[in-house]
Amino acid sequence: MSSELTARCVHRALEVVRELKAGPGEGLAELGRLVGCDVVSCTSTEHTTRRLTGTVTDRPEQNLLRHPEFRAHAHQHPGFAAYRTGALRLGAAAALSDLADQRTLRGLPLYTDFYRPRGTVDQLLCVVQVDDRHGRVLTLSRSRPGFSARDHELVELLAPHLAQAFAREERPAIRPAAVTAPELTAREQEVAHLVSRAATDRAIARRLGVSPRTVQKHLQQIYRKLGLASRTELMVHLHDR
Repeated sequence: MSSELTARCVHRALEVVRELKAGPGEGLAELGRLVGCDVVSCTSTEHTTRRLTGTVTDRPEQNLLRHPEFRAHAHQHPGFAAYRTGALRLGAAAALSDLADQRTLRGLPLYTDFYRPRGTVDQLLCVVQVDDRHGRVLTLSRSRPGFSARDHELVELLAPHLAQAFAREERPAIRPAAVTAPELTAREQEVAHLVSRAATDRAIARRLGVSPRTVQKHLQQIYRKLGLASRTELMVHLHDR
């Protein structure tokens, strides 16, 4: 089957990969814009209990895990049954509207009480990580039904990169070297840590909820306190230590 991806799509997908290198949350918003979705989330689950244990989303205000009632109904999601039967395989994308018809969805409180009131009509699902007990599912929600072959291809192309981003996130953190007189503040240590992982100023700003200009001011203070002159010197300093 021929690919639906154009050169422009592939170029934008590479931008998402670059964003993911700064952390899983950094690339979700760009992925949502690329596919054309309202909310993009990556949710951790337990296979045995069918519980949702955590989520990373490009729109924190839309994080439904904050609602106990949503957690209580989460097991109703057709994605769980689809994974058990093999209809939703690791790394393959499937639309919610393909896993369950509208009559079935309208009978689920999960759908009628939470998804529809927030404008979610359809979702594109992809299991990006899995082990014996846990899984991580990428969910792209939109306010209209149906996803194109291009949408499926993009998600399946980027799923392994998202899994790698989470794997990097879960490794033991590289702590900035302890310094003396003057010592870095807690926020300066956060900035230094993210710089050590090759995050850009823009990515650091989104991660910490500040402006890129504020990140630059923190970097200036870090350089001054550590006797360094550039970002490159800072990265070498941190990795050498």
